[in-house]
Amino acid sequence: MAPSSIVVAGINHKTAPVALLERLAIGEERLPKALHQLATYEHVLEAVLLSTCNRIEVYAAVTKFHGGAQDLRNFLAEFCHVAPEDFVDHLYTYHDDAAVGHLFRVASGIDSLVVGESEIIGQVRRAYHAAVAEGMAGRTIGAAFRRALRVGKRARSETGIGRNPVSISSAAVELTRRAFGGSLAGRGVVVVGAGKMGRLAARALRGAGVERVTVVNRGEERARLLAEEFGAHAAGFDDLEELLTANDIVISSTTAPATIIGVEAVQRAATRRVRETPLFIVDIAVPRDVEPAVADIDGVLLRDIEDLRGVVDSGVGGRLAEVTKVEELIAIELEHFLRWERSTESAPVAAALVERAEEIRRAEVERVAARLSEREQDAIDHATRRVVAKLLHTPLANLRDLAGSKDAHVHLAVLRELFELDDE
Repeated sequence: MAPSSIVVAGINHKTAPVALLERLAIGEERLPKALHQLATYEHVLEAVLLSTCNRIEVYAAVTKFHGGAQDLRNFLAEFCHVAPEDFVDHLYTYHDDAAVGHLFRVASGIDSLVVGESEIIGQVRRAYHAAVAEGMAGRTIGAAFRRALRVGKRARSETGIGRNPVSISSAAVELTRRAFGGSLAGRGVVVVGAGKMGRLAARALRGAGVERVTVVNRGEERARLLAEEFGAHAAGFDDLEELLTANDIVISSTTAPATIIGVEAVQRAATRRVRETPLFIVDIAVPRDVEPAVADIDGVLLRDIEDLRGVVDSGVGGRLAEVTKVEELIAIELEHFLRWERSTESAPVAAALVERAEEIRRAEVERVAARLSEREQDAIDHATRRVVAKLLHTPLANLRDLAGSKDAHVHLAVLRELFELDDE
């Protein structure tokens, strides 16, 4: 069997608007079904799905590059119910060295909207573990993701890319602080969602000196636990409209598959508000939590992930100085990974070559065995084994030496072709 190629197909914050990202987003609860569907495509052998607020990417080991890339495009269209023409112009596709290098950059945080963000390595780990659980992370993709997690850890421990870690949530709080003239003192803030993003938002708000925070979550017990951790209040979704009326700021970051804050509820809250300042809503969820039409309501300002770019760009200078160091680390790790991949690829070819020679030797010995005595059979068997071993010694030694070279795949392809090897 020919060696597999690694392919990644995806869109991210650099190539697509939030409106498209949310149409292709795949929540963690849908990952098992998505991975099972990926397994049905002709050229897909292994796969990992990485879906965050900034990107949706499918990494796969495929039997053919072009066929595999088309399978991944078809999967995104069919599983997410999005017409191919709606996203193909925003889609990037990398293969082999470029695909692995891209994965390493993602895991290290230098391909994120917020350079050096702290959440991405955990998201990569969860995506990998989900694929392992569904039997979709085999030798090739599994090794690439394990190496990527190593790269991510090294980037944060050996460079300054993770110093004073920031996040999408903390960027949302900074955007809010700027909108209110540099200070959030005395402001009431509602954090919708008690997951990882909500926790990071609560921490950033406390760091910004906000004293009046209310955590809203569909499960009130989870809201209560997060509220207790940060000295905040807890509430359920039934209280949300009243909270919109009484507070100045909303930061929403749930994992709901559809919008949870609608136009009508916000309109009613805006009508009842007696505060002079507008209601400032930052929606950092993908798919979005807030109906986009909320932006048209008088007295309401709605911002989303795309509006964070200005905050991110202005605060990234110090981190960019570390990107070069991370790229150097990635180059070293990528070369180690590719050398390992080439060496492991040669092992089944060598085994297949030995097996082919043994089949021929055994067939010839058996063809003349009936005319020989037992002693003569043993002598012939011993002599032919030595002949085969001596003939193969030099090519096998050379194959081991060439296994780590950049041209290894060429030599392996020649061997497969010359001896018609099936090293499956």
